[in-house]
Amino acid sequence: MKRFAAAVCCALALTMVGGVTLSARAELRAVKLFGRDHVRVRDWAAANKFQVRWLEPDRRALLTNATHRLVLTANSPQAELNGIKIWLAFPVVASGGGLCLSSVDLQTTVTPLLFPPRNPSGRKVKTIVLDPGHGGKDPGNRVGAEAEKKYTLLLAQEIKDLLKPSGVKVVFTRTSDKFVELADRPAKAQQAGGDLFVSLHFNATAEGRNEVQGSEVYCLTPVGATSTNTRGEGNTSRVAGNRHNDQSTLLAYQIQKALQAGTVSEDRGVRRARFAVLRDAAMPAALVEAGFMSHPVEAKKIFNSTSRREMARAIVKGILAYKRDVGG
Repeated sequence: MKRFAAAVCCALALTMVGGVTLSARAELRAVKLFGRDHVRVRDWAAANKFQVRWLEPDRRALLTNATHRLVLTANSPQAELNGIKIWLAFPVVASGGGLCLSSVDLQTTVTPLLFPPRNPSGRKVKTIVLDPGHGGKDPGNRVGAEAEKKYTLLLAQEIKDLLKPSGVKVVFTRTSDKFVELADRPAKAQQAGGDLFVSLHFNATAEGRNEVQGSEVYCLTPVGATSTNTRGEGNTSRVAGNRHNDQSTLLAYQIQKALQAGTVSEDRGVRRARFAVLRDAAMPAALVEAGFMSHPVEAKKIFNSTSRREMARAIVKGILAYKRDVGG
């Protein structure tokens, strides 16, 4: 399978980016902008056989090949892949009459989504660990008499039922209204021999309750970058979960893509965070915010078993799409 390659051109040597084998035809000159390495989008597109055209002059570009559509916007960390919003680690930079994308984003977002990583031969996705958020003394978000902890467990049970025909083993971090420490959740997943970890949540907001809605799925923030919602602040160091960056990014994307296809929901995108359950996961991991309990219409769907089943079905489709992508 063709893989993405980006490298700095030197007089006598080439430097790999992201540990991907470099093709001599795909030499890309790194551009230092704002103290970080970037690659010119037009050069990357030419090397990887993507067509480029401007949607808005000098601002928004569309990259296409036979199977993918990637939209990049100058001065924005928000991209779009095949109609799904993707939050980059750093804003796209306009430079030299074109756009430049950070090497971090090429390595940790673009590559795993356009050229999915494959599991080693013989390694299959056999055990999926579902993590119903909150529980016990931690109710999660509350809307009236309704608590998030109740509905994350119901959603997990529905996902488990729908996964049965696929033959995978499903393990829960909690099976009842019980409090489980955050650190214990990925630990339970590791003890169970989990191949995937999916944490389930529902959102809420105190402001804009009638406007703020939709699904979003988080994967771990890459090394050297800050999380989507930290406004450039916070820790940027390596954590245990970064060993599975490529797989976690792909898992989050496939789940968000399936949620958008399977439910009537606003697309809030694939985002990055160093949540404890993602930070400490010893396997590919994603955290799903399947909707807003605080939104009057979306809340009814969350509390309704039929609508919630649709969410569960979409999450299952995303998990199984990931499983196919990695050959598991």
